[in-house]
Amino acid sequence: MHEYVIYFTLFSLAVGALASLKLSFKKNTANVLVGEGLLAVIVATFIVVVSNYYGISFGETIALLLLVSGPIGTIAFSKIMKKSNSISNSNKC
Repeated sequence: MHEYVIYFTLFSLAVGALASLKLSFKKNTANVLVGEGLLAVIVATFIVVVSNYYGISFGETIALLLLVSGPIGTIAFSKIMKKSNSISNSNKC
């Protein structure tokens, strides 16, 4: 693979990571969840590209762990936010 393709891919992933971070720091809970999920996918893809380029054998394992833990973290965060919203709504009555 040509070297400029690797550099363009890494640059595109970096721009996507910055966009997902900007989305994660919005005040809406849905934006945080989408940004976190997107960032997990981008970082995992970045790790796979770098590990294939440099021949690092355990890069795919780390990327797989990130791809599994990303949705688990999203589900856990949404459950916690759901509980805190139901507690705050019950206190308003």
